Amino acid sequence: MSEVELATSRKTKSRLLLKVLLGIFLLCAVVVAGIGLFLYQAEQSRLAKSAASSANMIERMKLQAELMKYRDSTKLTQRELESEEMVACLERVPIDRATQKTRLRDAVKARAKVDPHLKTALLDVFNAPLVGDQPPVQYSDLVDEFMADVDLMLTRFWKRNQRLEDVSGIQAALRQCLSDAYRFDPPPEDDLERVKAAEADGDPIVLFTLFKTDPSISEEDQWKRVTTASDRIAESPDSFDPIFAAFVHTDALRFHAKDKKSDGYDAAVRRFLSSWPAAWQEASKREPNTGRDHTCLTLLSLSLEHLNAAAQVDLVKGLVNADEPSVPAYAVHLVVGDLFREVAFDHRGTKFVSETDASAMELFDKFATIASSHFVEAYSMRPELALLARRPLNLQMANGSTPLSVHHWFRLSLSGHIDHQSVYGSYSVALMPRWGGSEELQKRFAMKCLETKTEDGIVGMQSGRFMDDYLTRRTPDVTMVDDPANVMWAKRSIDAWRTHLQCKRKFRCGILSAEFAMRILWEAGQFKEVAEFLEVLGDRSQDINWGKLNMDEAEVRFICQMADGPAYLLWMPIHLQLVFNSERLNDRNTSALHANLDELQTVWLDNSDFVASRFPGLSDEELASKRAYAKRVLDHRRTQLNLLERFHRGEMIHFTTEELAASFTPIGKPQSVELRSSAQCQREAAQIALDIEGVEPNQSDQADTVDTPGDERDESLDDIANAPGGFRVATDWLDYTFVLRNQIRYPLPASYEITATFIEAPNSPHGVSLLCGPDGRSGLFNELRGTQIRFSPGGKFLLTDELPEKWGQTPIFRQWILKEAKQRTRHLRLDIGRRGYRILVDGEQLHERETPLRTEGLFQVGCASSRRFDHAPGIPMVFNVYDFRVQKLEEAPFEEPSYDDLDGLNGLNGEAETNGFL
Repeated sequence: MSEVELATSRKTKSRLLLKVLLGIFLLCAVVVAGIGLFLYQAEQSRLAKSAASSANMIERMKLQAELMKYRDSTKLTQRELESEEMVACLERVPIDRATQKTRLRDAVKARAKVDPHLKTALLDVFNAPLVGDQPPVQYSDLVDEFMADVDLMLTRFWKRNQRLEDVSGIQAALRQCLSDAYRFDPPPEDDLERVKAAEADGDPIVLFTLFKTDPSISEEDQWKRVTTASDRIAESPDSFDPIFAAFVHTDALRFHAKDKKSDGYDAAVRRFLSSWPAAWQEASKREPNTGRDHTCLTLLSLSLEHLNAAAQVDLVKGLVNADEPSVPAYAVHLVVGDLFREVAFDHRGTKFVSETDASAMELFDKFATIASSHFVEAYSMRPELALLARRPLNLQMANGSTPLSVHHWFRLSLSGHIDHQSVYGSYSVALMPRWGGSEELQKRFAMKCLETKTEDGIVGMQSGRFMDDYLTRRTPDVTMVDDPANVMWAKRSIDAWRTHLQCKRKFRCGILSAEFAMRILWEAGQFKEVAEFLEVLGDRSQDINWGKLNMDEAEVRFICQMADGPAYLLWMPIHLQLVFNSERLNDRNTSALHANLDELQTVWLDNSDFVASRFPGLSDEELASKRAYAKRVLDHRRTQLNLLERFHRGEMIHFTTEELAASFTPIGKPQSVELRSSAQCQREAAQIALDIEGVEPNQSDQADTVDTPGDERDESLDDIANAPGGFRVATDWLDYTFVLRNQIRYPLPASYEITATFIEAPNSPHGVSLLCGPDGRSGLFNELRGTQIRFSPGGKFLLTDELPEKWGQTPIFRQWILKEAKQRTRHLRLDIGRRGYRILVDGEQLHERETPLRTEGLFQVGCASSRRFDHAPGIPMVFNVYDFRVQKLEEAPFEEPSYDDLDGLNGLNGEAETNGFL
């Protein structure tokens, strides 16, 4: 082969090799590109899936956030009110503040032309009567107006249920029941039964009517009716009147608000928020109706408390953004004003102004002023509504940010309707001296209420709101009958109660005013009026806390019958000097009372016909029982006189069971109160020590005990009448409040002693109390006030100084952790005068304090409830309180003041000696 051929062959092989290498390279490149493309596509797919997953997660988070939007308990704050969306909403309902006063003046003038009495009332707010010559507008008149809207609701009911037999009869029964429900009257039985018969068809207006009027089923089933009605309206909202739908959804919201984490609550909020703009739009299409507007505004305003911040803001947005037609501006202003007022008072807090930070007060004034402007604007637009005049009254009292005084707002509210109960409560606070009022104004307006006659007597009942505040503030050492106006008010209250109770409204007025009136009449010796009042009250007399008034209902009824004619003149000195004012008796003026008791016994018991003449128609056995009761009343009063005489002689009085029965009255509702001997109480105390601690009682407990622990003995009161006594009080663990109140007072300085035994009071300072204090008039818990020492097994003593006279001033507390913390029996002693006191426990002085005291010589023993609601009821709680002793002190714990000095004592100084106090 030639060189040319060899060279050609080599070139050919080289070309083939290059082609092969190129092919291999291209193949590798394709493989690499394919792998890269695959990896790129896989990464892109992964990124796409990740993005989709993130988007789904975001959507799920948004959905979850939307679902939870209304379920938290976030309160409205300054941040929400000043947010961009809220500011934008407020721009839709502007207020021209430059002309607001002028527009308010024009609205009031126009209102005065409609209500002729209003002009006189505005010129003379204090002296003008509450109503003029013409009949005033009453709440029942508003209900009559509102029934026009109820008729429209029932027209839709008729269209939905034409197939029903006697649908017209059911419609008429529904109308009557709803009319009575909004008047708070019980419906006719026939109409109610006809509505019940239609319940099986499940129409929402039938369920709603039964929810309002049928009390025969449980509360849970009652609420089930309205929630079922709400669900059915939500399924087809166009079939129902929008105003009716808003009412039902609002009541369903009240039920679901008990569990704000539930799906039912979330749905109820959303229905509520969507229904009210639609309801107000529907109202705008109809003729003006004061009754409808009052009912809608009241229901809407009261429901705001069931909404959190987000829901409240969304409600404002919904009301503002509704158009064609728009929501009436006065409704929006009321809701916005309520929200600003809520935030204002959150900054204000509950402290006195002097104790509140300046920055907080600035914010309060800022938001309260804004709220006032919205309330005034709302009233200027709709001055017929009493509710819209009451709102600025409250804020005028708080910071004076409205153009009119509280007195004028009160009169304008009554012009809306005379029996708007809430405004009387607001105005009674405004007339308190601490808010710029006076006792004279309180009594004057109380009498004006009694002079104002209404069908149900509800305006007359409002007199109690003014007198309750006035009488509660009275210092304990000033009698209620020193002012004839008080007695006159008490007498005239009887007619108000009679009118109110005869109308048989479903709402019940509070009993406090009746308690005050009864106490005044009883103390004044107006026994005929007391008997008349008891007859008027009927079963409501059971609501009176007789023990708190230092009265016994059975004795009151008995004396009202027996103290007549000559007996009246014999009883009244006893009544005025022993039943009341016993602390003023001494060893020189008790003999005359003994003579009165002897003469009374002659009149009541020696004359066999006297009791029969006072209680005609009774059998011989019943008359014998009355005579036995008369003897017991006289014996108890003799015992009390004897105790006072022994006290003034300086004797140590160790109460026997007979003396305890004559002196101490149980207050509260314990399961049982048993009189027993001190020895029996000590035996049970010893048994408690053995059963719980496995130890013998301490020596002080055994000193007077000769029986072994657990040695139970049957005792009759006759056998132990002259033995030292005590009380065994059985209560329920859930509420073991009780008070043993002495019917007579021992002049100070004096020494009080008791021994107390009970099992335990874990995590609670509310143990058995030995105290010397004023008459309490604000419930059982507040009756346990005064200078006292409380014994709480578990190791702590709690000392409470006398409750200050200045309202809201905090009492001073102090507690000690003592040795032998598990000991369940303690001997407590209180030495007290008008300048201070000493506390002794088991014979050793624990504490003393020199401080001016406002106190009567009222020897009380009691126990305030721990209110431990985490425990089931039904667990027994047993107390033994025994060895009651009282003695006159020859020398007071601290130097006694003169009576002139006492006039300047105003309770405790809340800032004194606070170091180390709780």
